[in-house]
Amino acid sequence: MAADVKRYVTSCSVCQLTKPCQRKPAGLMVPILPQKPWEYTGVDFVGPLPRTASGNAYLLVFVDYFSKWIEVCAVREATAQVAASKFVSEVFSRGTPFVSRLFEHVVSTLGTVHRLTTAYHPQTNATERVNQTLKTAIRAYVGDKHTSWDKFLPQICFALRTAPHESTGLSPSMMLYGRELDTPLDLITRPSCDGVDEPTLDHSHNRQKHYYDLRRRQATFAVGDLVRVKSHPRSDAQSNFTAKLAPLFTGPLRVSQKLGEVNYRLSNLDTGTDAGVFHVVNLQPFHTWDSSSSNRPFILKFPAR
Repeated sequence: MAADVKRYVTSCSVCQLTKPCQRKPAGLMVPILPQKPWEYTGVDFVGPLPRTASGNAYLLVFVDYFSKWIEVCAVREATAQVAASKFVSEVFSRGTPFVSRLFEHVVSTLGTVHRLTTAYHPQTNATERVNQTLKTAIRAYVGDKHTSWDKFLPQICFALRTAPHESTGLSPSMMLYGRELDTPLDLITRPSCDGVDEPTLDHSHNRQKHYYDLRRRQATFAVGDLVRVKSHPRSDAQSNFTAKLAPLFTGPLRVSQKLGEVNYRLSNLDTGTDAGVFHVVNLQPFHTWDSSSSNRPFILKFPAR
């Protein structure tokens, strides 16, 4: 009798359709195990949020399943066009903006596979947990200024990229780049470089200079010397000008000031106006035809380019 009553109550169609299930949710976890960065990427929109002064109302969130690195973009609309413009590729979350023909065309063009999460089960997408964290962080930053949330995204992303992740035990920056990003605290507590072995550094610098100078020659100019400057013209088809046939140097110019061992300030010969500062690698001496009989050199002028 009791068994019949239990079976009758259990089979009640009205009860089955209206009462909540008290059992554990079905479905064990099937973990996604990427083998390299950006092999699997979760993508999702968050919003709408209060529209900011820049017109943004949504967050477009990307999460690398391997390193947990995030990229967050503030956008105006949650559309396939917006997603395509951000060059979204790899794996995307289920939703109307991500199943349009335009979005599918972009994905196929990039040679990626568009894998959708099942309906009403967004947990498959790694961005869902990140979305919650982002909302919490934004809530803490904005206070009562709800239309300024997009101004704090760089700080929030930096914090998430430098914090150790519970899944890997390492920060996303370490997983992706093999090094930690410098935080403001690191800049304050970083050890001083005063203890660096200066003799070792000097030896290294001298060695580098030795091998560099093997392929160089020493050149020195005095104030008042005439020089020619290596030119770097660009071809212009409209004016029938080709750089390959242009003069290699312009000048002459006069050395007006020596700035260190390799830099010189030059002046125009006719007007005396400043012509700029040039490295010695671009300078060559300008030889006059008969400097003893004239204070003015023979000048062959070319059209300025």
